[in-house]
Amino acid sequence: MRNRLVTLIVAIVAVLALSLPARAQGQRAGGGQRGGGAAPAAPQGGGGRGQRGLDPTFEQRTDLPFQPHDLAGIWSRNSGGFGGGGTCFDCGDRGFAGGTQAEWPSFTPEGQKKFDLNKPSYGRALGSPDAAAHPEEHIGRRRAVPPANDTDPYQHCNPQGVTRANIYPDPIEILVLQDRIIIQYEWGYGTRTIWMDGRKAIPEPDLPRWWGYSAGRWEGNTLVIETTGNDDRTWVDHFGYPHSEREKIEERWTRTNYNTLELRMTITDPVIYTKPWTSQLKRFHMIPRTKLVSPENWQGLFEDLCAPADEVDQFNKRIRDPAGGVVH
Repeated sequence: MRNRLVTLIVAIVAVLALSLPARAQGQRAGGGQRGGGAAPAAPQGGGGRGQRGLDPTFEQRTDLPFQPHDLAGIWSRNSGGFGGGGTCFDCGDRGFAGGTQAEWPSFTPEGQKKFDLNKPSYGRALGSPDAAAHPEEHIGRRRAVPPANDTDPYQHCNPQGVTRANIYPDPIEILVLQDRIIIQYEWGYGTRTIWMDGRKAIPEPDLPRWWGYSAGRWEGNTLVIETTGNDDRTWVDHFGYPHSEREKIEERWTRTNYNTLELRMTITDPVIYTKPWTSQLKRFHMIPRTKLVSPENWQGLFEDLCAPADEVDQFNKRIRDPAGGVVH
């Protein structure tokens, strides 16, 4: 298990390093390690955990037959397949919006207030020369502070929510059943249900949920998912963009070839944003079956839980002396 307490310490150092005009935004925002630091992209043919990365020759096999409505499989936005490293070269970064043609959000007064309260540890360091050198980017990507500010709900093992989980570069597994689709996220080992039995997303749910209420339908070869009732404690992405419980998310998933799945999301939230906000195009690549069946990976996704009990236990092990006593 990757330890989050250690990562938070690493993140503080990483954020301070962001003040130096060094790396490109793609590395900084797209880094795969936890806590805010940027990690170098893993080699396309390996990296991550062991040598289970995406096979670069397989990634180019766009000539293989496929069924557009069959989304079942394990898909990854990670340059190393299963984890570690950053996003793959054509997958889009870890922000909801991004790229040279980014569509930045337009806040209501209430939205601006909530945005200002969130203190992300990702992006260019707040007040740094690096941040000042990129005025073309929204301030949301130029205000990183150490995680000690402690406003990121995920730092306390809370679920990431729909949009942030979709963006994160660890893999997902899509399971297709007769009346629903299940999406399993490796990071946090979160499970989400999308109902495909004809029901609609609940217009005004009384009880918000970390994963909201999702209903899907097919429009041609695109799976359209509408989600309502999203818990407003989650962030849109790791840059700390907020949303309210009135947020409605539309996801459009399209399998464009055998091993490529594309996603674009649109948020409509009249409490926070003055108009709908559409994401950058995100891509996923299938992890081949040959990468899944091996002694080091016998079950597909890792059980990558953020369990407070495990974190405390590992922390205690680090502060015990060789004789077994606690170092005070």
